[in-house]
Amino acid sequence: MIGARVKAPNAMPQFNFGPVYCETLSATSTSFPVEPMNTISNGVIVLFGLLSLYATIKRAPRAADLYLLAALLVITGIGSGVWHGLRDRFALFFEVQSGLFFMFALIFFWSRRLWSYGGAALFLVLFVAGFAVSRQFWDTSIFGIPLQRWVALAPVVIVAAVALIAQTYVHSKRAAAYGATALGLAIVALIFRTIDLSVCSAFPIGTHFLWHSFLSFGGFLGVMGLIHLPRARGVRAAPATAPAE
Repeated sequence: MIGARVKAPNAMPQFNFGPVYCETLSATSTSFPVEPMNTISNGVIVLFGLLSLYATIKRAPRAADLYLLAALLVITGIGSGVWHGLRDRFALFFEVQSGLFFMFALIFFWSRRLWSYGGAALFLVLFVAGFAVSRQFWDTSIFGIPLQRWVALAPVVIVAAVALIAQTYVHSKRAAAYGATALGLAIVALIFRTIDLSVCSAFPIGTHFLWHSFLSFGGFLGVMGLIHLPRARGVRAAPATAPAE
């Protein structure tokens, strides 16, 4: 059964808001960076954002949606870096919103490459509905087991991603492989995020920084999948031409 909201572990009084990590619990100063490894690891997110931008410029320079995804990765990395470096409330809101926007945008742009605008919009509406339902289980416990918000959201993301990957496979095995690998990396990232507070005694810096690394790598591969999907569809959809005589 579903229990009460899970309370965060105790940290310095000025840090008793927002998510708490191993580095939050071990923080002894409010000066930048409050959480050193969690702060530095956001450079990986920015790096994958820049790699996404570079790949878009080289391979799909007219794909405006991919420029947006690349920009959102960079923005998320910067916002997350400020959040972990200063534990700033506005930065936390900024980081979460840009990250969610990236997820929703990726879902829509991916589905748009497979279906019409109407089909893509319907798929996004269903995804958002699942997201809304998952919010009821954020930061609660089921049978005494803490359920973090991203764990509660995971089934919705996995179901949506599997549906998109399966449809993508029909058009491009390579794009589907990128999508499947991105999903796998996201799941690994979630595992590292989930176990963070469980390993503090043995590993004081925790594993949250690996959430940054694996999830942003997955985001980059998602962009790569979209780069290859239009090209594969175009080849597949091209009408056959009669041989020259």
